[in-house]
Amino acid sequence: MRSGGDAIMTRYDQHMHTFFSSDSSEKFENYLKQTPGLVVTTEHLDFNDHYMGGEDTILDYEKYSVTIDQLNEKHGNRIRKGIEIGYTKESYDQIQDYLKGKEFDVQLLSVHQNGEYDFLQPIVKEKNVEDVMNEYFPLLLEAATNFPTANVLTHFDYGIRLFDVSVEELQGHESILKQVLQKVIDKQMAFELNTRSMYQYGNVALYEQMIEWYVALGGKLFSLGSDAHSIDYYAYHFDDAIALLEKNSVSSVTIFEKQQSTQLPLSEMKKNVK
Repeated sequence: MRSGGDAIMTRYDQHMHTFFSSDSSEKFENYLKQTPGLVVTTEHLDFNDHYMGGEDTILDYEKYSVTIDQLNEKHGNRIRKGIEIGYTKESYDQIQDYLKGKEFDVQLLSVHQNGEYDFLQPIVKEKNVEDVMNEYFPLLLEAATNFPTANVLTHFDYGIRLFDVSVEELQGHESILKQVLQKVIDKQMAFELNTRSMYQYGNVALYEQMIEWYVALGGKLFSLGSDAHSIDYYAYHFDDAIALLEKNSVSSVTIFEKQQSTQLPLSEMKKNVK
């Protein structure tokens, strides 16, 4: 572990953004004020980003690295580097070219779009929810199958956030979702509990079902991430997510440094939950 000693053993939010992501203006220093421990930011990488009007959203890695190095000099090496990779089949080669020669502590794998629109754009709300699920979940499986280096599969429900999906409707897609979870297990990735999905978008029951399937398949690696774009959502509802994990006999979450996993006991996380 980096210098900072036992500081790592605190609340740890493994999905956050700063002004290095185009949809955030938050500063590193404000996250550092939220915890005595380590902080990781996971900045966006989305080619042909329809959420941003079709422009490429590319992390300025050199500037990002220099900024973190400078802050780590002041703050005892408390900041880790992360990236949230927005996968599409069409952008796969561009993503791989971008990642060459770059070091991240954690790579998040996300599916935000289908190549024509982002799944949070208004056009999606005009569609039938079953049609959206039939499109989105195969894209999620494709990403989990094809992408070789990711550490965490994020917000499995991103594509259906605009809908009030019931557990029964989700269960209608049990087969493909279990295939997704099996890929997560096979690739030793962590399954993310995205707390904004759960408690802001109201999908906690869907996550409860996914946790049940994941654990039954033998899944053991979980990641807690708020998807914060400002400190207002830092470690959002982590106490509730921790309680849900404990209810399912999970005693730790998986965190990454230089893409190597470490288990962080929930008992340590609970000491610093807001």
